[in-house]
Amino acid sequence: MVFDAEKYLFSIETKGIKLGLSRTNELLKRCGSPHKDVSIIQVLGTNGKGSTSAILHKLLSLQYNVGLYTSPHLYSFRERIRYNGLSIPPKQVELFLSKHQKAINSLNASFFEIMTVMAVWYFRKKKVDYAIMETGLGGKFDSVTACQAKIFAITSISMDHEHILGDTIELITKEKISAISNQSAVYSAPQKYEVEKLIVQHCDMNNSHLSKIAINKNLKLSLKGKHQIENGSLALEIARKLLVEWNEDSINKCLMSINWHGRNQILSTNPTIIFDVGHNDGGINSFLDYINTQKTKKYSKKTLLFSIQKNKNISKIAQKLESSFDQIIYSQTSAKNSMSFSSIQQYFNSVNHVQSPNNALKMTINNAKKDELIAIVGTHYWGDSVKSFFNICFDNI
Repeated sequence: MVFDAEKYLFSIETKGIKLGLSRTNELLKRCGSPHKDVSIIQVLGTNGKGSTSAILHKLLSLQYNVGLYTSPHLYSFRERIRYNGLSIPPKQVELFLSKHQKAINSLNASFFEIMTVMAVWYFRKKKVDYAIMETGLGGKFDSVTACQAKIFAITSISMDHEHILGDTIELITKEKISAISNQSAVYSAPQKYEVEKLIVQHCDMNNSHLSKIAINKNLKLSLKGKHQIENGSLALEIARKLLVEWNEDSINKCLMSINWHGRNQILSTNPTIIFDVGHNDGGINSFLDYINTQKTKKYSKKTLLFSIQKNKNISKIAQKLESSFDQIIYSQTSAKNSMSFSSIQQYFNSVNHVQSPNNALKMTINNAKKDELIAIVGTHYWGDSVKSFFNICFDNI
């Protein structure tokens, strides 16, 4: 019988999140400690981790073989693990799981823990020069932290996952920066005063060198939005330290060639259709900031296709969304994780419900005029429907 890797992995994913490093540490050990042979850059923060990782990956790929580990995925779980921009092949997934299934089962490892170890196993196999690994949740107990990076990037830290990480910005910051190992190189984007203070204290305490990044407001990027300039400035500063040669023309061309799906991504221009996976206050505010820069365009109608996970607090953002769009249509993109429509109704004065995201997309787009705006926002779980409708491949960045 052929081993069904995807079915096996997602049977594990349904068991949920498990915090703590013990299982990851042991699984790494049983897989031959691949992380010890890989130079790892760990990306911490709240918003912008994926974009910063993608930008840095593209820059380092100018001179190196680079691994990239991000989460969540848009369509296939294999998107999470990339080598030089390409998703890990199915055969490599099957090889890893068939070889280490006994250890995985005995440790009762989680989906994310398995993916993390598979990533560094694959990166060692491909002999990458650097592996950029995005932290999944928090930092202190996130499985990426078990991989013992020596270079850290910190994107903007804000409120998110309060039910797990804490209900103040100080608690959330401490949880995230606890991932930073002793004597590391740390690069941080501009932060709120209370966040920066804790980062400085932590780096002083563990003898790490902290570089505070200034935003290059003149930076030209293919990724759209003011927040991407911040992410690009952070990635660029790290690349400046690691690249052997620095050719300004090559760097500029590289920055304009980055393709990172679901980040203010223009899917169509007639009508204008934008796809953004912002899924908390910070992410959705960044999306709205971008929309507001498009005020020179006069849309006859603006429709929001919205979906969000049930553990999110959208009380602060709902009014902004409602004032920015003429119509809001809500869908459950994940039967297990999406907020219910009855809960959504508490936040909005007027919101329509189309349970199926596929139907919501088809109905809205097929009935739209060429001068309308449609925004698909709120979660990575839109990825399946977006891929199907627009026939997009997310495998290559």
